[in-house]
Amino acid sequence: MIRRHPVVGAIALVVIGYLWIPILAVAVNSFNRSSLMVRWGGSTAHWYSLAFHDPNVRTGLITTLEIALGSTALSLVIAVSGSLWWRRAPARARAIYDALVYARIVLPEVVFATALFFLFLKAHFPLGILAIIIGHSVWNSAYAAVIIQARLTGLDPAIEEAAADLGATPWRVFRRVTFAALLPAIIASGLLTFTFSFDDVVTSYFLGGQSSSPLPLVLFGMIRFRITPEINAIGVMVMLFTVTLMGVAVAVFALMGSARRGRRGAFAEFYGQ
Repeated sequence: MIRRHPVVGAIALVVIGYLWIPILAVAVNSFNRSSLMVRWGGSTAHWYSLAFHDPNVRTGLITTLEIALGSTALSLVIAVSGSLWWRRAPARARAIYDALVYARIVLPEVVFATALFFLFLKAHFPLGILAIIIGHSVWNSAYAAVIIQARLTGLDPAIEEAAADLGATPWRVFRRVTFAALLPAIIASGLLTFTFSFDDVVTSYFLGGQSSSPLPLVLFGMIRFRITPEINAIGVMVMLFTVTLMGVAVAVFALMGSARRGRRGAFAEFYGQ
């Protein structure tokens, strides 16, 4: 078979090495005692301590966390409210909504960042943390909407109707049934959008102005002059943080799917008796 051909395996190894060897080099050099990194000078954790005590890095990290949390909250509000409307909307309106959602995913981020930059300039909206939060929410809400819509598709409206028939108010139905069913998807999409916002460079660069410098822009400014082991240490910590969040988001989404399949199997077994 073609997939077992040695040439195919060799090409796959080359591609994997091309992707992972630079990451491994960054991780190894973050412990390199030599500041020039032209040779191995011994192992040390000094660069991690230096990164922790760098005021620019700490300020950038705080700014990044503020932006990521604000963008995540705004994206979830937009995604949940839009998905609830999408669920009851006519077919043509749903098609338009889906097209707008996927357009934000497909189109390059630099296009949205440039458009928002000129829009804010024309509207005399100040660039800074609030502008970055709005910019991140433009495309973060699209990813959150896709996840939440997938969960809404599997939610049986009969459950909400049964709760209403039993005397629950619309708000109680939403809080105890709809929101409870959407909670795993909301958590997964929230972790995903937080990760995307935490790592963003393009939108933050266009909309940051002069007063705010998130951590990715701090790193971008540091590598303009020289790459040091401190930069490698910061990169490793950021990578571990984002990979951990992505792993938690994937695990939550997988648990959500297994729980949904378990409930369907229980219902099928009950009605099959």
